[in-house]
Amino acid sequence: MVLKICSIKFNYVLFFFITSCFFCQSQTGTSVTGLWTQYMYKKALNNDWAVAGDFQYRTYEVGKDFQQFIARAAVSYRPAKIAIEFQAGYGYFTGQSFSAGDSTTSEHRIHQDLWFASNVSNRFELKHRLRIEERFIENQDFRSRWRYTLFFNVPLNNKTIIDHTLYAALWNEIFINGQTDTGIGTVEYFDRNWAFAGLGYKLNSAIKFQAGYMREVTPAISKGQLILTVFHSL
Repeated sequence: MVLKICSIKFNYVLFFFITSCFFCQSQTGTSVTGLWTQYMYKKALNNDWAVAGDFQYRTYEVGKDFQQFIARAAVSYRPAKIAIEFQAGYGYFTGQSFSAGDSTTSEHRIHQDLWFASNVSNRFELKHRLRIEERFIENQDFRSRWRYTLFFNVPLNNKTIIDHTLYAALWNEIFINGQTDTGIGTVEYFDRNWAFAGLGYKLNSAIKFQAGYMREVTPAISKGQLILTVFHSL
């Protein structure tokens, strides 16, 4: 069974609704732009199973003011003849608050993913990811979080995204907290929203590059990030 969203209009409405609905709130904007560098990897073990993960280094400003380091790994399972992929994994996070000096906080995080695509056109890729996280943050109570991401890629110099294809990359991700009590204070159920626009280049079946700008909106602030990503199929 292949999961499909039959109406193209539904996908467009969903994408632009999620992208824009949280920008109507009043946040404190900041002109400081951060830099996130990301290495995403995946290694197929056989037709059904794979390992995947990423390493990320983030700064609050381009080239300075350390924000976060992430190391994450997962096991991926895609059943034969079903266009759904399941992932389960673990991530280690260490980071610090904006302008917090050298004080860092660590986090251990378990996640479960569900990936699927909407086959609405041969001219672009439309993919979805649902993620549940169990978060064990230093000196805080256990928390969970729900995330939904919509990825939208459009080839620019070829009809599809094949080798040597330049493409436009758009994605939007919304985060919802499962609990509001952290043990040291409270948070809102709406955690944040990320809206990204950029360009990608698929070099070959193993390497893909992507660069762009992401706007992060939380209940308190609105902030821009430059994101540089390498996707590597091992």
